Amino acid sequence: MEKKLWWSSSLVLLLLLAGSVTTAAQVRPADFGMLNKLAGTWVYKTRRGTVVETWSRANDSTWAGKTWRVAGADSALQQSVQLVRHGNDIFFIPAYVGLTSPLPIRLKLRVLKVIGFVAEDLENDFPQKVTYRFKDEDHLEARVIGKRDGTTEEYIFPYQRAE
Repeated sequence: MEKKLWWSSSLVLLLLLAGSVTTAAQVRPADFGMLNKLAGTWVYKTRRGTVVETWSRANDSTWAGKTWRVAGADSALQQSVQLVRHGNDIFFIPAYVGLTSPLPIRLKLRVLKVIGFVAEDLENDFPQKVTYRFKDEDHLEARVIGKRDGTTEEYIFPYQRAE
């Protein structure tokens, strides 16, 4: 009877498991429809006013979003965002009002699931990582993380679907 090396079969199993985890975590262009839950208007009330984020599907490969700050009768556009499917990738592309950069900020979606997505570009200063997570059909949490002047900043927006 031949003696089996325990570590060789364990190593093969470990490599197979690691490969399946990597494959499961990849974003597939076919999953672009999972972003349909974004459609509509989302509201976050603060002591100083309200943050309003709107999302609509521009075409079969692009979602367009806008974020506004509203205080009383005054409103100001803060940013415009696109979620764009390009080839085998999906990108979160924010454009901040008053901020001009020679190249657009493009964060690649690393995770896209029914409960939300994670987009990141760790080479960028701000934002480096953006996470949108659906708590349920009417509650969405957006997190933005990045570095400014050597300090890590994180902003959390607990949105509720507007009625």
